Amino acid sequence: MRLIYVALFLAALISSASAVSWTGGVYNVTDGSSWWIHRQSANLSFDLSSSVEGEIAPIIGPGGRVLSSFHAHYTDIDVNDVRLKERTAALEGVYSSEDEIKLRADATSSVNMTETKPAGSNVWTITFEENWPVALNASRMIDYTGTGLNDRDCVGNNLDSVGATFLYNKEFSKERTAGLKLDRMNATVIATDDTIIRADVMPTRSTDYGLESHSTGIADLRYRQTYPDETAHNSGLERYYGTYDIKRNIEMRSVYSDLVNKTDWLSCCIEGCYGMDPVNSGWWSESEVFDCVCG
Repeated sequence: MRLIYVALFLAALISSASAVSWTGGVYNVTDGSSWWIHRQSANLSFDLSSSVEGEIAPIIGPGGRVLSSFHAHYTDIDVNDVRLKERTAALEGVYSSEDEIKLRADATSSVNMTETKPAGSNVWTITFEENWPVALNASRMIDYTGTGLNDRDCVGNNLDSVGATFLYNKEFSKERTAGLKLDRMNATVIATDDTIIRADVMPTRSTDYGLESHSTGIADLRYRQTYPDETAHNSGLERYYGTYDIKRNIEMRSVYSDLVNKTDWLSCCIEGCYGMDPVNSGWWSESEVFDCVCG
C-alpha cells in the first residue's frame, strides 16, 4: 500500500490577524479509497458591542418618492469550524436590539502527523494532532412589534450545532446566549494494504446555548451532536405555530484524550483475541503475553 499525505500551511496578514490552514489526507492506491481533512484558523481577537433602538418607517425621498421601510442584520463567523450565523429581517415597526461578541483564536502550534504499523501487521494508523483553540461568546437581544419579522440563528462547533428560526412574527422578543469552546482536534485514520477501514475526527469541544423567546408566527428549534465518524449522536427538531413563550438551554460536551492507552489484548486471559481491534494485531513481547494475573 502506498499512502500519500499532504500538509499545506498558508500564512497571510489580514487586519493584524495571522491566518493559517492545513490539509491532510490518506490515499490508498490499491482500491482508490481516500480520506481528506481541511482546517483553517487564525491568531486573532475580536470584540463587538452594539445597540439599536428606533422605528422602522418609510422615508420620503427626492421628488416625493417613498422608500419602503426595512431593517436587516447579518453575522457570519467561522474560525476553525467554530461558527456563528445570524440573519434578521424586519418590516415597518418598532425595533430594538443589543449584541455582544467576543472571539479569541490561537493557531501558533504546529500540526503533527504520525504513522504507525506494528511489525507483522498490515494495519496502518495515521494520526493528525492539532492544537488550535478557539473561544467564542456571543449574546443577542431583540424586541419588535410591527408588520413582520423573520429571524434565524445557528451556532456550530465542529459538526455539533444548535439553532432557531422564527418566521412571520408581528410581535417578537428574544434573548440568546452562546458559548463555544474548541480545545484541540485529533483525527485518526485506520487503513490496511487493501482499503481505508475507518476515519475518526475527534475535536475536544463544548457548546452552551440559551434561548428565551416570545413569538407569534412559526418557530423551529433544532440541535445535533455527532460521533467521531460524523454521524448523529443526538439530534432534535421542534416546530411551533402560534403565540409561544419558549425557554431552552442546551449543553454539549465532547472530550477526547490525546493519550494512547495500550489494549489488554488477552482481556485478562479469558476472551483472547476475539475482541481485538485490528490496529493491535502486531507482535508483543514475552512478558506482555504471559505475565497476566487473573483474579
